[in-house]
Amino acid sequence: MTSRIGRFFVPPSGRGADGMLERAGGENAGGMPGPADADLIAERLLREAGQTGRSLARPEAQGLADRIVSDATRAVLALDGAPDWRLDASQTAALEAVIHTRGRPALRVFDTVFEDIRSDPHSSLWATVLTIHEQRLRATCNATAALRVQDTLLGGEPFVQGTAILLAPGLALTNRHVIFPPVGGLALARRFPGTTRAALKSSLTLTLDFAHDAGTPRPPKMRVTGVVFVAETADPVDAALLTVEPLEGTPPVHIALSALADPALDRLYIVGHPGHMFNVPDDVQTVFGTPDGRKRLSFGELMVPWESGAAEIVHDASTIGGYSGAAVMGFGDGEVHALHYWGDPTYGNRAVVAARIRAHPMLGPLLVAARAP
Repeated sequence: MTSRIGRFFVPPSGRGADGMLERAGGENAGGMPGPADADLIAERLLREAGQTGRSLARPEAQGLADRIVSDATRAVLALDGAPDWRLDASQTAALEAVIHTRGRPALRVFDTVFEDIRSDPHSSLWATVLTIHEQRLRATCNATAALRVQDTLLGGEPFVQGTAILLAPGLALTNRHVIFPPVGGLALARRFPGTTRAALKSSLTLTLDFAHDAGTPRPPKMRVTGVVFVAETADPVDAALLTVEPLEGTPPVHIALSALADPALDRLYIVGHPGHMFNVPDDVQTVFGTPDGRKRLSFGELMVPWESGAAEIVHDASTIGGYSGAAVMGFGDGEVHALHYWGDPTYGNRAVVAARIRAHPMLGPLLVAARAP
């Protein structure tokens, strides 16, 4: 069974290869998906329906929850020694929904407060962490922005293409694939041939909205003015560095990119902007509510022990499309320890470590020249 799934669904008496109990840190961790998970999922669906004005009766919610747990059970059985591509979309989403009930919440952000985590009874660990570190979490949220795109040629409403973090007063960091998404996505710039620089498309206006959350609309916002670095396609450092300037409101305080080669990172959090979805599956609503591009705070743990010199980390915080470009943060120092770039519900989520970003031959000097901390 793949490592992330094994962490959450190994029987309570099961032990990993190192002889340690694989409990994943949640009070409800261990064992196959079952009725207790279904009850928690039903409650989550009812809360989400109440917040969005959707009509949902308790028997219907329970029926949906039972179906999600059934899909998750089939997925766990299918993954017993098999590759994750054997799962269909509903099984993958169902696994994420059950994992969410076992202590991996994704919370809405409202201005300066967070969604009440106490409504998830198996997240008491994270409720305590949030209480202790709330000021630091809020600072990270304030320095994390939705990258919003306005097509000035075709018109329409602006949309969120990913997440970016403010590293210095005029510099923001995101992923390469946020600027140049895979086939079918909208490229936001054009490369200068033979370089790691790019020019923004003249038909697009890019804005960093640091207040794009579930609270009231407000500043600050910043305008993206250029792309001074974007990694080449084959570069394992999936990163892009943007120049930005204030558009309205006082620019937020930036957050530091860690200089530590071996940070004491175990439990972690990530702030991102889950992309808007139409006809949201109930499985996804269980974890993220209605993905609308607005800010969410996700908690998790490091899945693989930190290795000195490692290029990336693997974590299990709940993510979805739109978290790309988000900072992976530790609770001890409030610094950016990695840049999230890819998520997988079975194997875990991956992020480029800060030391590798600093050591990059093209990106590193730009950060130093700009005096990014």
